[in-house]
Amino acid sequence: MFNKMKFNIFQKIIKKIIAIFFYFKFVKSYNLSFYQAEQEEKYKLIDLDRNLGLQKLNQLKKTYSFLDYGMSSEHQTLFCSFSEKKNLLIKNILEIGTYDAKSAFLLSKLFPDSKIDTIDLEDNNEIFKKSYSRDDENLRTRFIEERNKLLAKSKNINFIQKNSLYLTFEDEKKYDLIWIDGAHGYPFVTIDIINAIKLIDPSGIILCDDIFTKSVNEDNLYKSNAGYETLNELKKINLINFTLLYKRLDRSFNAIPNERKFIACVKKNKF
Repeated sequence: MFNKMKFNIFQKIIKKIIAIFFYFKFVKSYNLSFYQAEQEEKYKLIDLDRNLGLQKLNQLKKTYSFLDYGMSSEHQTLFCSFSEKKNLLIKNILEIGTYDAKSAFLLSKLFPDSKIDTIDLEDNNEIFKKSYSRDDENLRTRFIEERNKLLAKSKNINFIQKNSLYLTFEDEKKYDLIWIDGAHGYPFVTIDIINAIKLIDPSGIILCDDIFTKSVNEDNLYKSNAGYETLNELKKINLINFTLLYKRLDRSFNAIPNERKFIACVKKNKF
């Protein structure tokens, strides 16, 4: 027992030393302006203007304050940048992973003439209950009520409750924009990506959220590099091309390389 206690104390000391090392190596020396400039170049690679997107997003946040949450993700800016792109026609949008409906709501305001299908698990699904602290019945009930209220604010949103894996059996409808933000581990994200490639219009855009380039935790459906590995294999056979954009730019999320996340912008190659 005594040796085990000593080992646990030793582990804690080592973890603290590693944390301090990473803090001084990456966090304290983090250069935000460098990553902002690099992000703007990444936007240019996919023919977008990030500054236009930011301006549009800031305008919307003044009207809809709930879009201005602490951990604002670059996907908001990315959506806005696409909406500002001339000659881009987006009529049908698919979102895989509704969550709190804020992304669907944002899309509905950016593309008011579009039809948006947003998919999430049924409220009584065990995976739904166990994720995002929804195992607490009171919290889950409140979460569902707030989500549904937000969904009801937009007439062009069609909320579908089913497992996204069922998209395997659908191929009639084509989408101009697909936002993949469901479970990020194997096999779910792989199937979602394959289905998105099947359902996307030849000139359409697929966006994949929370892409880890390093292996973080393969047993965690939300901290896996499965999406990155899947995209790379599809790129190897020339089925797609993709560009990685930083998910968040502030130092607390983007400084340490192994914990850094990306958003993949995917285009299907023509044959």
